[in-house]
Amino acid sequence: MPWNLTFDPAFPVPAIAGIGVALAVLVILAYKRAEGRAGWIRRSILATIRLAALAGLLLVLLRPMRTEPVQAQGAQPVFAIVTDGSASMRTPDVNNEPRYKAVANALTNSKEALLTGLASRYDVRFFTFAKEAREVSLDKLLDPEDPQGATTDLSEAVIQSTGSLASRPVAGMLLISDGRDNAGGDLEQAAVHLKGTRTPVWTVPVGSDTQTKDLFVTARLSQNFLFVQQPASLKVSLSQSGYAGHYAKVNLYREDEHVGAQQVMLKGNSVSVDFPVKEDAKGVFRYAVRVDPLPGEAVTANNSRTVFARVVDEKSRVLLVEAKPYWDSKFLLRALQKDPNLEVTSVFQLTPDKAFAIAEKPGSDPTTKAAVTQGVHLPASRDELYRYDCLIFGKEIDTLLSSEQLALLRTYLIERGGSIVFSRGRAYEQDNAVLSALEPVEWSDESLRHARIELTPEGLDSPLFAFGRPLAPDLILRELPDLVSITKVQSEKSLSVILARVAQQGEVGEELGAQIAAISYQRFGRGKVMSIGTAGLWRWAFMPPALSEYDDIYQRFWSQMIRWLIFESEFLPGQEISFRTSQYAYNLGERVLFSVRTQFVDQQDYRPEVTVKAPDGSSALLALSPDDEAPGTYSAYYQPGQEGEFEAVLHSAIGEPRPKSERFTVYADSIESRFVAANPETLQRISNITGGDTLTLERLSGLPQLVEAFERAARKEQKPTDAWDTMEVYSALIGLLALEWIARRRTGLV
Repeated sequence: MPWNLTFDPAFPVPAIAGIGVALAVLVILAYKRAEGRAGWIRRSILATIRLAALAGLLLVLLRPMRTEPVQAQGAQPVFAIVTDGSASMRTPDVNNEPRYKAVANALTNSKEALLTGLASRYDVRFFTFAKEAREVSLDKLLDPEDPQGATTDLSEAVIQSTGSLASRPVAGMLLISDGRDNAGGDLEQAAVHLKGTRTPVWTVPVGSDTQTKDLFVTARLSQNFLFVQQPASLKVSLSQSGYAGHYAKVNLYREDEHVGAQQVMLKGNSVSVDFPVKEDAKGVFRYAVRVDPLPGEAVTANNSRTVFARVVDEKSRVLLVEAKPYWDSKFLLRALQKDPNLEVTSVFQLTPDKAFAIAEKPGSDPTTKAAVTQGVHLPASRDELYRYDCLIFGKEIDTLLSSEQLALLRTYLIERGGSIVFSRGRAYEQDNAVLSALEPVEWSDESLRHARIELTPEGLDSPLFAFGRPLAPDLILRELPDLVSITKVQSEKSLSVILARVAQQGEVGEELGAQIAAISYQRFGRGKVMSIGTAGLWRWAFMPPALSEYDDIYQRFWSQMIRWLIFESEFLPGQEISFRTSQYAYNLGERVLFSVRTQFVDQQDYRPEVTVKAPDGSSALLALSPDDEAPGTYSAYYQPGQEGEFEAVLHSAIGEPRPKSERFTVYADSIESRFVAANPETLQRISNITGGDTLTLERLSGLPQLVEAFERAARKEQKPTDAWDTMEVYSALIGLLALEWIARRRTGLV
């Protein structure tokens, strides 16, 4: 290893030089005097050996020093080894074996040199990632499972794997991936962050960068529910590889009848085309998009997509009550009024003595929102309250509602089957037994500032967060602005379902997460109660230019929430049984939730079953399980194993209707497994910015030396260490003197 040598002589350099010259002259004279006892060649060799030993001793007197980095006190530095666990790593293009197996084999082959070399100086940690990083054991890294990650987020991987180590010093990172990054994170910003913390990243690109020629179609409706005669649109996205500049014909079918076509030129990675949609009657309608195959296309099965549109024929009535108006109140009312399927009445109290109501004009066109100011009138009777399908409460509503009106809320949920949303945490200033009994959580008096939310497994399955984009909803939430605050909860009630929790630290740096519920609901009689513990959701309605693609997220969130609350448990006239899937479109890998609710049905004799017919013609029979805490409710989960259109049929021996069917689609919207060509340039950019290097799987064993060299060059705090007091130097000097003595003895000079 090259050293940066300096000298710290024990005596003045001139004195050491003088001693050296004097001793060298004596050596030469001594061997010159031995001229008669040995030839000049032998004497010259012996003199050279003696002079070499003398030079070594003089070098020791000069006291050579090497500079070494000052080792940090406390915890041993960490070195992170991070490998890609996304689905694209299954591609078999590394010596005819999958990428992830080639990585495991390379790590196994270099285990001794790589891991042992690093472990001697660092605490080696192991991570795998797809959309997020998680720590694993070495055994898991060397014998990995088949990677299933539907999204690759390189920026999140490098930040999480180092950020999870808290205050531990990080010496560097080895990042092994195919470079396919489709999560949209700011990778360059993440690399600059690592550079700022002096964390070099050595990258290893894996896989071939050869693209296959293919076209991949996705489609979504502009909203989950349509209103009769309401104009809407079906957005079709065409992603391509190898067809830039080509034209594709996009055909639209409604219930297998051709209703339109458009010609579009393929440019960039993706292009979009919109088809207008409008229905004259309520129901569920099937739309199919099919693109004519292109010349030389590798796969044509992904050239079509099916979408189901649910159409309703009557407006839902919503009452918004707010005694302490805030930005959330303004943006929420605006979002509700933009929804042509809602008839909104709002009541705002500006001061203790001043309040006003805004109600929509009856009979207005469903596509137009007109509002007039009226006198304040909150529902005071059972009939008046039952007119509304959903109630949304803001802050301090107990100051607006009388005890009689509060008591009606419980009846409204149990008998009417209505829905209540507490939109900004606790809706009452002081303790209120009536309102607190309705909510799925018990609120604390404390709140967290500038936090984000993340979805639970139940939230990922919920249609509330079906934002109509290929990107998973939890990844979209990471892109959205922070919330102003989130109210803490003291406890969650037994019937509560948590859809979202706090995702990151609050302003005081405390650890948050599993204990902080942000969005939750519970069934209450025939109705449902939703609690949203956040303030600042309005920020989702006011996106900065960089996030303009998410301008409709706030509107979709509230519209879908109200639709789900109202229609998920809908009983049509004469029906005793309601059968629903949680949504009409799923990503491959998501579970499908079937739910059945009954009224006026003998529960002892009711044994509902569902037959699910898959696109390939196979079928599965599911028995629905009763919910002990919600009488009359049954549910079952189904895990689709293929893409396409599914039909689920509910078989009921009793009750009306029988049988009842639902249709839904399952597709792998992520392009993770569609376009799998490696992207080594992305990884090279990371290593270049952070100061690491780009390696190959065959060069892994040399990484410990590269890491140590980087650390030596990058550390600013260094200390001098004696370079002469080693066994090697001592052995060399003794060896030279011993060699000379033996040679002199054999020559007869001793």
